[in-house]
Amino acid sequence: MEDFKIKLFKEEYKKDFPLYIHLSKKECLIIVEKLLDMYNLPDIDTMIAYLCTNEKFFSNIEVENEFKLTEVLGCLSIEALENVYINWYKFDDIDIVKLQDLNKYFFDIWYPGSDDIDIFDESLSWVISVRHDGSVSYLKV
Repeated sequence: MEDFKIKLFKEEYKKDFPLYIHLSKKECLIIVEKLLDMYNLPDIDTMIAYLCTNEKFFSNIEVENEFKLTEVLGCLSIEALENVYINWYKFDDIDIVKLQDLNKYFFDIWYPGSDDIDIFDESLSWVISVRHDGSVSYLKV
């Protein structure tokens, strides 16, 4: 999580930023290996291309002032685990947060215009992507 987001959160809400865990490079590599194995792909660049090629865009959901991740998951009949992963780049910069915290503080974590994120849980059976322009897409196994 970027430091400025934590600082702005504390200033706005007068409380600590929700608990999160930033994965080490080694932990990120373990996630990548699991993803590559699950999708039967040779490398991370192919994985990213696979996501871009196979994800389906929601025609009726764009992130504006209101966005509830739990509602999107419900539309897809996904029962996410308590903790979700946020991929900030090429699966080498990943944070773990509680689903409910991400749902509640989404706009304090994702910033329009700059952040492209992928959200998934330990099952790796789904990925929800939120792009910097507000478009939302998904991939389900």
